[in-house]
Amino acid sequence: MFFKKLIEINKNDFFSEEKKNYIRKKILDGNILIVRNQFKSKVLRETFKKLRKKPKFSKNTRMIEGIKNICYRSVQKGSGQYSTNDYSWYFFPWNKDPYKLMDKVKKVFHQIVRLNKYDPNILFKNTPKNRFILRAHLMYYPFKTGHISLHSDPINVTTITCGIYITSEQLDYDKGGFYVLDSKKKKFFVDHKINSGDMILFYNGLYHGVEPTFLENKKKNLDKINGRVFLNLSILESHEFKDRQFTRGLKLNEIKSKSK
Repeated sequence: MFFKKLIEINKNDFFSEEKKNYIRKKILDGNILIVRNQFKSKVLRETFKKLRKKPKFSKNTRMIEGIKNICYRSVQKGSGQYSTNDYSWYFFPWNKDPYKLMDKVKKVFHQIVRLNKYDPNILFKNTPKNRFILRAHLMYYPFKTGHISLHSDPINVTTITCGIYITSEQLDYDKGGFYVLDSKKKKFFVDHKINSGDMILFYNGLYHGVEPTFLENKKKNLDKINGRVFLNLSILESHEFKDRQFTRGLKLNEIKSKSK
């Protein structure tokens, strides 16, 4: 699906039962909703810096029964046109977390589950054997190389996904970052409108990607994060099921204009 426009809502609207259908409709129409200052920027940034300092890379990255929280380096060309270059941390509700990241986002995550028409009291208890699980996915894209190529994500389980900005173009870099395609197949860089601590809600099937970030303004990057950091909250299928759906890599010339 093509992106339409950015729409700001406040925190009360996000949690409002009365506004839930409005929010769903706007997102499913291709708009990206912004909630400003949903999280304390400093807390998120400090949490990431602790994680990056001593990454414990996992031998197994498949989301199967009994899996612990995951950390891995993703550098792949993939099959066809899909490629990635990033560091990823997966946090699951059934595991202990010394960084308490899942605790920090739990209230918001509950609402994301409701917006997707699931019961959070059930999904927060699910483990991979139950098929549908919750995952907080922290992504770090280093300067110059970090990226995810143009793609769309599965919509069979999650239609509305949530992204939390830990870094931002305003504080940490000058070029690149998360983009979506509009109806003319032009890239719109969402990052350039969002600040650290803000949250966005968007349709999982939007055409999107992440371009490498670059630093030119020496007054930025004071925390020396040296890249882009983003936290995604989503519902997905575990690897216990062979028919689970995957992210689909895309080529720009294969996408038809004004297509949904």
